Amino acid sequence: MADAIWNEYELFCPVCNAYFKQLVVLHKVPENFDITPYLDGFVERHDHKAFQEAQRQKAQSGSSGDAPQ
Repeated sequence: MADAIWNEYELFCPVCNAYFKQLVVLHKVPENFDITPYLDGFVERHDHKAFQEAQRQKAQSGSSGDAPQ
């Protein structure tokens, strides 16, 4: 994997109305490769329900006042 390119992209999901990060590993990519459709696929395939539930639980745990001091 010496020729691999590792990039982290911050993608926006209009369904979740939030940004999320995606690590992408590209190997032997042509010089004129357009990554936009590839990244759009991540947004379409990511689990909207699980993402929203995790955000909701994170918000609830942060506002409960049980955080250690």
